Amino acid sequence: MTLWLYLHFPAIQLDKLKMAAQAQTPDGAQSDDALAALSRPCVIVGGHDNRVMQLDQAAAQLGIAAGMGLAGAAARSRELLVHPYDEAGEKRTIREIAQWLYLITADIALFAPQGLLLKVSGMLAMYRDLSHYLSTLRSHLDTQSFSYRFACGYSPEAARLLAEHHGELVSQDPEVLESALYGLPLTALSLPAKQLERLRRVGLKTVADLFTLPLVELGKRFDCELVQYVSRLRGKVPHPVTFYQSEPEFERHLPLLYDIENLDWLNKPLLKLLVQQEQFLRLRNRHATQLTLTLHQRDAEPLVLNIGRGEGTDRADLWLTLCYLKLSKVTLSGPVQAIGLKVAQMCQPDELMTDLFAERRGTMTPAGLVAVLQARLGEQAVQGVKACDDLRPERASAYCTPLSGSGTPLSGTPLSGTPLSGTPLSDDRMASSAIRYLRPAFLLPTIQPLQHKVTVHLGPERICTGWWDAHEVERDYFVAQDLQGRWLWVFRDRQQRWFCHGIFS
Repeated sequence: MTLWLYLHFPAIQLDKLKMAAQAQTPDGAQSDDALAALSRPCVIVGGHDNRVMQLDQAAAQLGIAAGMGLAGAAARSRELLVHPYDEAGEKRTIREIAQWLYLITADIALFAPQGLLLKVSGMLAMYRDLSHYLSTLRSHLDTQSFSYRFACGYSPEAARLLAEHHGELVSQDPEVLESALYGLPLTALSLPAKQLERLRRVGLKTVADLFTLPLVELGKRFDCELVQYVSRLRGKVPHPVTFYQSEPEFERHLPLLYDIENLDWLNKPLLKLLVQQEQFLRLRNRHATQLTLTLHQRDAEPLVLNIGRGEGTDRADLWLTLCYLKLSKVTLSGPVQAIGLKVAQMCQPDELMTDLFAERRGTMTPAGLVAVLQARLGEQAVQGVKACDDLRPERASAYCTPLSGSGTPLSGTPLSGTPLSGTPLSDDRMASSAIRYLRPAFLLPTIQPLQHKVTVHLGPERICTGWWDAHEVERDYFVAQDLQGRWLWVFRDRQQRWFCHGIFS
């Protein structure tokens, strides 16, 4: 027989909010607000009549109970925190828990929004026995700070019922598990209300009473759906289960217990998400090259920020620095209520590292410097330069992605003579053919007419090209010096007009 273990998380949304509140209490001015929010009673309400679905211990001490109306709960405390039920958020969280448990156990089925089913039989060979498996499971799960109940069973439905209504029950003895199942009331079963009422009218009150009737008699008195359900509950027929597959992408959503208006206060909750991202990437031997950070604002559209790092990394501290620089330029339209983080692009680490010691802690690589500058100044403000196959100076280079493989350095022909600030350029040693390809460090944004006296030292270098694209040039270039001592790159066109095109550094 197959042994199953069911994990039930009765207050998964409330636990997630409490964890978010703890992540909002670093140091400074917001600490008092966050601690006050943690000490206040909190409830989750939902349904068409706003009934209490989840509550913390502080709310329970005030006499608030599950199923109570919102008006009655609010009357018991003026400081009651009320949050609407978010089923989609619980489903996201249960998938995150499943992904975390996937590191230590193989077969996991999602019973969204508040349950996980684990197939234990196949894991006992690895963990020796049930107690060791459970100890490993609990120590791994307790790091997430979720409250949960669990129970074993020889059918998925039996394990679920025992976890939700009995509590902690771990055993491989079929008699122990069957005895606990017999004691459950019929109202605990996942049956329609009309079906439960028909069973009550014939005198059945507990699961034991239901199991005393043969399946043939159940089929005669009731419909076939009840027979199939009881058969699955007793493990007589297989229960259809779809096992969870680990997600290939990282995406997390963190709701905040209270609104944040100061972006500096987002560092700690954001770091919590980045640490989870680091664990995700390291387990898969991946580096992230681009993140998508989403700030969900109250009464405003979500603010989406794309943060890139050409070299890629899995380290949370490096990504936190880039996120902080990106956030420093942001203006909010409303208070932040939740944070979303997604890895938009990933790569293999060896695709970017040139050797084993390409990046050491405490040092900044060229790609790391580019990422910091882009986060601070904007991606369009930091560009690389590449050479183009064109002799026209204004078209000889173009912008490209910084440090990209397609961008080649504009080194030019190396010079063996002295620099411009040394021996005058009219020296015979500098009149070699190599100097004919000397280029200035700076080209003017637009070509300017030469309107002051200069002294020509080198030239001419004729450039005559571009007849094929309607941008034909015919120029004689010279290296000249003006009265202020600046070295200029000037040319003379076909009409014998003089222009300044660049300045030597």
